[in-house]
Amino acid sequence: IAFSYDGPPGHRILHLRPTPEQWNDFPALLSFAQSLHAEQDGCFKIVLPEELQEPLPEKKSQQALANAYRIRQTNHRTFWQVATVPSDGTFSSSEPDAELSATPDECFKRLKKLFNKSIDKQLRHIRYRVDVPAWTAKQRLEAGVPERSPIHPLAGDKLDHTKAIIPGVHTPYVYESAQHFGATFQLHAEDFRLSSLNHLYKGRKIWVVVPSTAVDLAEEALNRKGRCSQFMRHRAEFFFPDKLQKMGIPYRIVDQRPGETIVILPDAYHEGFSTGYTLAEAKNYADSEWTSDTYQPCESSCQLATAIPEEYMRALGEGEARLDLCVGYN
Repeated sequence: IAFSYDGPPGHRILHLRPTPEQWNDFPALLSFAQSLHAEQDGCFKIVLPEELQEPLPEKKSQQALANAYRIRQTNHRTFWQVATVPSDGTFSSSEPDAELSATPDECFKRLKKLFNKSIDKQLRHIRYRVDVPAWTAKQRLEAGVPERSPIHPLAGDKLDHTKAIIPGVHTPYVYESAQHFGATFQLHAEDFRLSSLNHLYKGRKIWVVVPSTAVDLAEEALNRKGRCSQFMRHRAEFFFPDKLQKMGIPYRIVDQRPGETIVILPDAYHEGFSTGYTLAEAKNYADSEWTSDTYQPCESSCQLATAIPEEYMRALGEGEARLDLCVGYN
């Protein structure tokens, strides 16, 4: 498997360039990345082979439900909390490419300036569509992505043998940010200690990833103290690199471009933002070694709308019917 290391200075991560045949053997790609100690970065990149890159369908500009953002500072004005606010926005895949020339450091400075100007306010114009169903041909056409997903289905996925089929976990969701700089996703780890894949079709995303090997250190610094494994989703906080450094939390900055898939490994906390219009799809993955034994599910008191019941993720019993939660979506 062809590979290299690239990224901003001090943040070089593994970058795989498989052939189409190698792409179709995801367990082998994952095993190869692990043999090169990718868990020490918490992630790696895979470039989709040109032969598998399909053109995006035509998609007209549309008004759609989306998230807006409201910014405030917590913990004596040292943490940034980014609350999502239901709104609507205009999304057009014909928008000019996102800012591609600025360095990641320049992008972080721009984002921090935007946050500082917007304390206790809603960020103007910035909109982000999340959790757009994308597992049927009709859904994918409406979402503006190719009919065939590059990341679903994947060989060797133990999620194929769980009690339930959960949208966005077992099947892809599309994520689309409008043209304005600064649509963020806040620091979190994946549900049930899963891996995740995020494939970018258009635009540019800057990621911050905490290595899987530093999960205990990170959770101590973030003050988990016995809370559920999704305690950071509840907090909805964004951390700039200088803050993570002050807290003693190691991290990698990852600059994602079109055609690249970011693979986030189990237990790796991650966050990021779009530098303009972006179109991506994501789903989870469970390798042959996957276990949720150390995962602490949300309790009812957590009141997290997206919390996944532990029962849904157990192994399917012999002769037992699966619960398909994708039924009912258009």
